[in-house]
Amino acid sequence: MKLKALLSKKITFQVVFLAIVAMLFVIKCALPSSQGKTDDVPKATDSVDIFLSQAISKPIGTISQKIMAHPHRILGVSNYETAFPDGNDEQLISARHHGVAPQQSRKHLDKLIARNLVRVNNSPYYAVDKLKNSIPYLVPRARKLLAVIGRNFADSLQMKMLPQARLTVTSVLRSIDDVTRLQGSNINSTNNSCHFYGTTFDISYTRYQPSPGLNGGSMRVVRDDTLKWVLSEVLRDLRQAGACHVKHERKQGCFHITVK
Repeated sequence: MKLKALLSKKITFQVVFLAIVAMLFVIKCALPSSQGKTDDVPKATDSVDIFLSQAISKPIGTISQKIMAHPHRILGVSNYETAFPDGNDEQLISARHHGVAPQQSRKHLDKLIARNLVRVNNSPYYAVDKLKNSIPYLVPRARKLLAVIGRNFADSLQMKMLPQARLTVTSVLRSIDDVTRLQGSNINSTNNSCHFYGTTFDISYTRYQPSPGLNGGSMRVVRDDTLKWVLSEVLRDLRQAGACHVKHERKQGCFHITVK
C-alpha cells in the first residue's frame, strides 16, 4: 500500500510538472510575438510634440525655376490684434501645464537647468539677444517650437524670393526677481508671468539679423515691416495648427509666444 501511495504521488508530481513546463513553453512561444507587436501598438501620444518633431525634420525648400518665375506672395495677416489675441490668462494655462515651477531667483533656477531645461543658443535661423532680464533656457518642448518657427520663417523667405534673415529672440526664462525688476519699466510684465515656466519666449518683429541665403547669392533687400508680414504668416499657421499661443505686443515690439 505504501508503494502504491508513493507511485501515485510520483505520478501526480510528474503530471503537474509536465503541465507547468507545457504552460511555460506556450508563454515563451507567445512572448516574442507580443513583443514584436509592441512598437506597432499606438501609445498615448502628444499631438503637439509629434507635430513639432515632424516639422523640424522637414528639409528647407530649394528655389526651383517655377518659384523664381512666380515667387509666393507676401500676404501677412489682416489684423495683428485679432490674429494673435492670446492673452496672459490663456497662455498661463499651457505654461503651467508644460513648464517648470516658478523660482524666486536665478540661483534657484540653476537647480532646474540640469534636469528640466535646455539652453537656447544662436542658430542659423534665430539669434538670442543680449538678455538682461531673462536667461536663455526653455523646456524642450518650447525650444522645439522656437526651432520650427525659425525654420518655417527661413523656408517662407526662400519661397518668396526674399533675403534670408534671422529672427531675434528678446526674452526667455525669468525668475520672480527678474519680473519684479521689470515692472518698473515694462508695462507688459506681470506678477504671474508665463516667462516663469520656461514655456514662453518673445520674438522681435522690428529687429532682424542678416543671414546668407540658403542657396547663396544675393536677393533683393526688403524692409523690416515686410519681414514682419512673413513672420506673422508663419505664426498664424502654427497657432491655427494648435502648436502655440501668440500675443502681438505693440508696446514691446514683439510676438509673445507660449507652446501648447
